[in-house]
Amino acid sequence: MSTQVTTAFVQQFSSNIQLLSQQMGSLLRGAVDSETVVGEKAFFDQVGKAAAQQRTSRHADTPL
Repeated sequence: MSTQVTTAFVQQFSSNIQLLSQQMGSLLRGAVDSETVVGEKAFFDQVGKAAAQQRTSRHADTPL
């Protein structure tokens, strides 16, 4: 069996993801704002980058 990923496989995977995203509502849909875009491009503000925090215990509060 080949260990190479073919272009057809990549396109099929992409098609499956697109189909699933259209059929199933996003689990995070309530946590984001959605806007209708008219035109070729749209620009959105970014909150900023954050670094991962080391987990110190199993049920500790989330660091701010």
